[in-house]
Amino acid sequence: MSVHASTRPKSVECGQCGDQFTLPAVEGSFCSPECHDDHRRQKHAGNFFETLEHDHRFCSTCGRQIKEIEKPPERNSKGKSITDAAIGWEHITEHGEFGIKSHIRDDGDDDLDVPDLDFEDGHDPVYVYDVDGEDHNVGTYADFRNPLPRSIDAAEPIPVGTVCCCGQTDHKHEDDTLRGRYPFQTAYYLALAARELRREDKTDVRLDQERLFDAVLERESIREAFASAVIVP
Repeated sequence: MSVHASTRPKSVECGQCGDQFTLPAVEGSFCSPECHDDHRRQKHAGNFFETLEHDHRFCSTCGRQIKEIEKPPERNSKGKSITDAAIGWEHITEHGEFGIKSHIRDDGDDDLDVPDLDFEDGHDPVYVYDVDGEDHNVGTYADFRNPLPRSIDAAEPIPVGTVCCCGQTDHKHEDDTLRGRYPFQTAYYLALAARELRREDKTDVRLDQERLFDAVLERESIREAFASAVIVP
């Protein structure tokens, strides 16, 4: 008579919900088809927001299209090709306007050239301007004590560009506070952006808009609501 030692089923952590479960797994590391679908939705949503960030026509915070691009003709009036030298003309939509592209950064950042305000109460954060991806202090100490109006006596130029009517001054940035002011409008314009980018074959995201607005009504964050509304085949 032979005796065989029994082995306990192996327990692993689900790649989506984090719960421990006993193998076998769904699609490698998920405890259920539902968790696998949730993972796929979040991945599609993440890819969409990354596409939105790099497409400078849209505001990454609210999804509004703030610019339109008019492509140039392939050749100028003299018959010479100009497509290598010109991308196109930008036209501001009703959602955009020209403004100073600034943002707010904490005064604790060591890499910023801003005055030390640690000894002053109530002056955090500090206003700086973004020029070609680098932060520049363009105000005086008095300006930081009372930021409006600010002086602009600086060696660097003040960056002016298209800003969004939602209040976001850099199309690449996402701001949950601005999104939370009018969450249903944000959901609506993000759905429009997804539809337009899908039409242009820049994203494969399709949304269940009823589920999107239900999720907003349930007070999910915009990203969570968007991900939950992604349709997976």
